[in-house]
Amino acid sequence: MDQGLFEHMISGCTLLEQLILMNFDGFTVVNINAPNLRFFSIGGVFDDVSFRDTSLAIVFIGLSVKIGYDQNLTLGDTCNLVKFFSQLPSIQRLEYLAVGHIPGKLSSPCMELNYLSIRINFNDKDENLAALCLLRSSPNLQELEILALPEEDMSPERVENIWLEDYHNCPFNQLRLVQVADIVGVQCEMNVIYFLLANSPVLERMIVRPAFNSMRCELLKELELFPRASVRAEIIFLDP
Repeated sequence: MDQGLFEHMISGCTLLEQLILMNFDGFTVVNINAPNLRFFSIGGVFDDVSFRDTSLAIVFIGLSVKIGYDQNLTLGDTCNLVKFFSQLPSIQRLEYLAVGHIPGKLSSPCMELNYLSIRINFNDKDENLAALCLLRSSPNLQELEILALPEEDMSPERVENIWLEDYHNCPFNQLRLVQVADIVGVQCEMNVIYFLLANSPVLERMIVRPAFNSMRCELLKELELFPRASVRAEIIFLDP
């Protein structure tokens, strides 16, 4: 299906409320015009996605870099997340595959966003910066899920301190539940947990699922020493 036919089909479905696009062919620029659309999920190889006249509240984004493209190609360049969020002022739930360059903070915060799920390679500096940007731009988060991706090539620049630089200027005054999964105990992962515990004054539960059961005791000992902004915050460990 080519782009024109796809856009004509979508715009003609005036009652469309849910749309899922996975591994599609024929076009790489996705333009969505659907006034009643509430749920949108996209995954695969694409260059850009934009919205016009939608009521989206739930979004999932996954990007695959094209074979043969410059390996420095990033989601920040290809999908322009600044534009993406400006088109979705009422988004409430977002699942995001974190890749690429985006600013330290979005120009307009995502005030309606209350759920965020991020998949991230903690050894990649750009992915850490992208995740930090989304968190800084989501002051009303109530639930956060962070899934660690399998370790890939190490970034040439160290990433351990990204989460601890000026970390006090990022309060999450409504965040009550955090889930962190598949971590292996590298310093950057621990710094993310430190960052969240220190900035979440109403946090109730931090659920941690390590990648391997053998590191459970060691992780628990270290996390118990971290300061917590919330006196009610409980750290719960789950089996891998």
